[in-house]
Amino acid sequence: MSYPIIICEDQLIQLHQLETIIQNYILFHDEPFEISLKTQSPVEVKNYLKKFMPKQGIYFLDIDLNHPINGIDLAEKIRERDPQAKIIFITTHDELLPLTIKRRVETLGFVEKDQPLEAYRAEIIELLSIAQKRIDSLKVEQNRAFVFSIGSQTFTLDLEEVWFIETSDIPHRLILYVADGQYEFYGKLSELSDKYPTLFKINRSCLVNLNNVKEVNYKNRFVYFSPDLFRTFAIGKAKKIKEALTSL
Repeated sequence: MSYPIIICEDQLIQLHQLETIIQNYILFHDEPFEISLKTQSPVEVKNYLKKFMPKQGIYFLDIDLNHPINGIDLAEKIRERDPQAKIIFITTHDELLPLTIKRRVETLGFVEKDQPLEAYRAEIIELLSIAQKRIDSLKVEQNRAFVFSIGSQTFTLDLEEVWFIETSDIPHRLILYVADGQYEFYGKLSELSDKYPTLFKINRSCLVNLNNVKEVNYKNRFVYFSPDLFRTFAIGKAKKIKEALTSL
């Protein structure tokens, strides 16, 4: 559920500086960001796009990369592969801003390197926050967002990431299972069932995303999410599960 961050900066010292600013922000603010790639080479970014096909990534790009592919060229390639990408240019060449508009790469921000470190850091942090809010807003608008809160922090997942949700042994709490772990939060299963009709209620205490079911054992009434992770469905649900899976 992390927001992937990709950094492409040809100057090693500046690459490390930008990485440090972002990692410190993640460490002290507990935001769901993850640096997926840091590189001096635009070719590595292109290879990353082909291999991992990220969605709604956040890209920090230098414009002058000392390479036949410059940052604006790379931004165009990113936009082709990741249409909802949030692109931020980090550069000393502010005179190139009109060119980014002309090339229609739709940048989120344009940060100058030649400024005091605190101002530079503040701009990076502000743009990370804006990127997160815009990605979350788009998910909500497209009805693809699953939103829940733990304490004062609100999480927004793509519904595709949800495996299943079940009641906890602790009253009024629910457990959400995703590919990389689980989260426990306060809530009511009945309210989530009404709010997210695409989730299928397999028994009184469990809502399932059938898109993430790997196997169904109708004899033992199990739905499998992995070989070691499964849940039991109620007797009367077998026919409805078959019909729902057929329509996917």
